[in-house]
Amino acid sequence: MEEQGWREVGGRVAEARKALGLSQEALATEVGLDRTAVTKIETGRRQISSLELVRLADALDRPLQWFVSPPPAAVVSRRAALEGRRGYPKGDQALNDISRDIAVLVEVCALKPSTIKASLKAINPGDPGWQAEEAASRARSLLGLDPRSPIHDLADVVERAGLYPYSVALGDDGGDGAYAEVDGVGVALINGDLDPGRRRSTLAHELGHHLFGDAYSIDWGAGTSATEQAIDAFAANLLIPRAGCTERWRTLRTEHEPRPAAIILSTEYRTSWSVTLRQLRTFELLSREEFRALDSRSPTRADYLECGMRVTEELAAPYLPTGVAAAAIRAYRTHRLSAERINAMLRGQIDIDDLPARDEVPLEALRGELR
Repeated sequence: MEEQGWREVGGRVAEARKALGLSQEALATEVGLDRTAVTKIETGRRQISSLELVRLADALDRPLQWFVSPPPAAVVSRRAALEGRRGYPKGDQALNDISRDIAVLVEVCALKPSTIKASLKAINPGDPGWQAEEAASRARSLLGLDPRSPIHDLADVVERAGLYPYSVALGDDGGDGAYAEVDGVGVALINGDLDPGRRRSTLAHELGHHLFGDAYSIDWGAGTSATEQAIDAFAANLLIPRAGCTERWRTLRTEHEPRPAAIILSTEYRTSWSVTLRQLRTFELLSREEFRALDSRSPTRADYLECGMRVTEELAAPYLPTGVAAAAIRAYRTHRLSAERINAMLRGQIDIDDLPARDEVPLEALRGELR
């Protein structure tokens, strides 16, 4: 490996070490090296043997491939945009790993971009004339969804648009989510430690970034820019559209007071309490006083049970996209990726012994290899 290559590997070692909060001395002790050796490795002034790289990868909890292949362009762009800002290293690390997996699957032709995304690129959330309801209605139509009904299994739905959602436990301070585009394929990272309604709202928000042309989104959690607010409105209208919400609310109000009616509506549409109330207020189905009263106290689990409702857990961590799992296994079966690479890509959710038998390699292909 050339000197530039060693500097890049050393930089990856430093990045992984800092993400874990390890000192150079602690890493050196873990892998049986002097601290000065780690310093030289990280600055590219010392080569690394294969055995040392294996030990470093194990200590830093990274696959070997992570150290020797460059990150996808979208992740590089995201890092550049985040320079000088407070980031979330654990989330960025997870997004980096996921994006690399997607890049590999695209490279071996196991995943392809969706045509749905291209049909909506002309709509810009930053334009003054942006209509969130209209954008959400168009997205529902293109995704083959009923214009009024709740969206169940949102993760499966967004895959139709070429957006592959992962849910990873990032902790209370790990932000809400992030988006990156890798070779035309979208990746959404959702903080699995959020409550179910907020996880769905975050995924709907990242779908907005995916559909309307962002290469990446740099804000973890609620953004304050006009574009972020516009995409928030898109997400709310996608999850709980005016026509369906209005019709169902009027029926519920013939049988219930506002609070239990809102709890039932929130559960049926699988939206967070805040999104449900905001939509009811936007559609003028709640007065200002009713909104303030309901917003002052979020429902407890007991409140849901009293209304005969149970909250459905979607995107609980760890969550791996169905399409990615299927593509990875196809790539293994057709000899495009190794069993070890697939096992890492599927985050250990299956054993190598569970992988299907590989396809028989055609004789002509073997002859080609021997020429």
